[in-house]
Amino acid sequence: MVEKALFQFCGNTRKYIGQAVFINCIRLLANILFSFMFASVLSYFILNKYIFDLKLSFGLILLSLIVRQVCIRLASQKNSLVIHEVKHNLRKAIYEKVLSMGTLYQEKLTTQEIVHLGVEGVEQLENYFGAYLTQFYYSFISTFILFLVIAPINIWVAVVLLVLAPMIPLFLLLILKIVKGVQKKYWSKYADVGNLFLDSLQGLTTLKVFKADGYRAKELDEMAEGFRKETMKVLSMQLNSIMIIDWIAYGGAAAGVIVALNQFVTGNISDYQLIAIFLLIADFFVPMRTLTALFHIAMTGVTASEKMLEFLNESEDVEYGEEVYEKNSDIVIRDMDYFYQDGTHALKNLNMKFLSGEMTALVGPSGCGKSTLASVIASEYRQPKNSIYYGSKEVFSLAKGEISKNIIRITHDGHIFQGTVRSNLILGNDKATEKEMIEVLEKVSLWEVFSKLDGLDTEVLSQGKNLSGGQAQRLSLARALLHDAQVYIFDEATSNIDVESEEVIIKIIEEISKKKTVIYISHRLQSVVNADNIYVLKKGEIVESGKHDELMKLKGHYESLFSRQEELESYRKRGGLDE
Repeated sequence: MVEKALFQFCGNTRKYIGQAVFINCIRLLANILFSFMFASVLSYFILNKYIFDLKLSFGLILLSLIVRQVCIRLASQKNSLVIHEVKHNLRKAIYEKVLSMGTLYQEKLTTQEIVHLGVEGVEQLENYFGAYLTQFYYSFISTFILFLVIAPINIWVAVVLLVLAPMIPLFLLLILKIVKGVQKKYWSKYADVGNLFLDSLQGLTTLKVFKADGYRAKELDEMAEGFRKETMKVLSMQLNSIMIIDWIAYGGAAAGVIVALNQFVTGNISDYQLIAIFLLIADFFVPMRTLTALFHIAMTGVTASEKMLEFLNESEDVEYGEEVYEKNSDIVIRDMDYFYQDGTHALKNLNMKFLSGEMTALVGPSGCGKSTLASVIASEYRQPKNSIYYGSKEVFSLAKGEISKNIIRITHDGHIFQGTVRSNLILGNDKATEKEMIEVLEKVSLWEVFSKLDGLDTEVLSQGKNLSGGQAQRLSLARALLHDAQVYIFDEATSNIDVESEEVIIKIIEEISKKKTVIYISHRLQSVVNADNIYVLKKGEIVESGKHDELMKLKGHYESLFSRQEELESYRKRGGLDE
């Protein structure tokens, strides 16, 4: 009933839980004092017997009530510290795991699932750490303390209560497998609904454009109904088990009362002791009853944590070396094969060279493996061993982070974060000066735009929604230029932008290629005619390679693609003239 694997992310949580349990034990001692003093007062008013002085009894009753309230407040504060510590540590662990894996995390979980685990999954553990664990340890300790208090009064009553009280956690232990199974289905449905909702929210514009929002709404309704049914199963199971626990608790209390009355009749305990035992019996079963109420809620968090722990403990199967990336080094690929997670053979027996100070282009029809190859080179996908060399260094001989620091992949949809132009640029280089930022903005022809506004402090919206597509892409490029990487991979970086922005970007790419290693991917073959080398891919294989003129003379796959594009471009222009 205690998931030990979760403690590795606790930090100071164990200390806070221990302190909360200790405070609750002090509260229990105050309750015991209250019970004895109250029994003394009742003995005086009902039986006219003095056990303790009335003033002393009332004073100690008042003191016990004050101590109880202080302990409740202090225990609540400790539980809050537990919750804060666990949430912080778990979210930090998830974040660091994603960072360490890079885009490799997508082999295990989708982005929506990561968000769901990091937000709702962590929230579900609040009750487990903040209430259940404290109550779990306190329940057993309190039972032992009460046994030690009642045993000197009457051993038979103490033994009966000691035997019956642990029946509650034993029952919980027996139904644990059933509970976990039901909670697992519940959490799975819960996560599915959350993931589908997030996916629908992100793609709402697309759903509206294709008038598919009605269909998606129906799909969400059906999934939500499935989740409702699982929720009802969970609630039904909780109510049934709580009913059984109540029978055990009330039955145990009744048994304790009967034994106490029997001992009173036989003269083994006094009327004062009988009253005190009656008051203490409640404390025997209340902690266990509270534990039951928290058990089912806590198990939802534990079920959520199973997938979280599976992800956090996922082996990356990557052993890095300690070598440093060599500047101005070539990239060499030797006999490389790459398979997707489902076993699809995406790249087949590739032998390639990407020389420093040159621009190498990758072309071919959609689905031929260009972007996959780019992602493998940039270490966004898991790389095959003994296949990729950066200079004289095999990929896994390099220190962790060396590739991501020296190779940057620029796509047509580079994310622009909400904030200022400055805050977006500083992501590329946190040591960049204002002068360097302005210079790079001038290079991508954006400074003239921003200088008329608030300069580097110009506000931009998430995904650059207050910029044109071309401006957003050029800002993304400016950030990449500030990073000053050794290798730049431009993956369809000029797609879906205006002609002016395309010309600016292509000009910059050609300038960079004189000093850096540039890999350029584009469907528009007219933009690769000046490349130093062109690799033509088809179904994951290299079918041709060479300069533009050489490939055109071959009259092969490249020439066919290029000629077809020229015909389409010519047709489009003629159509435009006719209009």
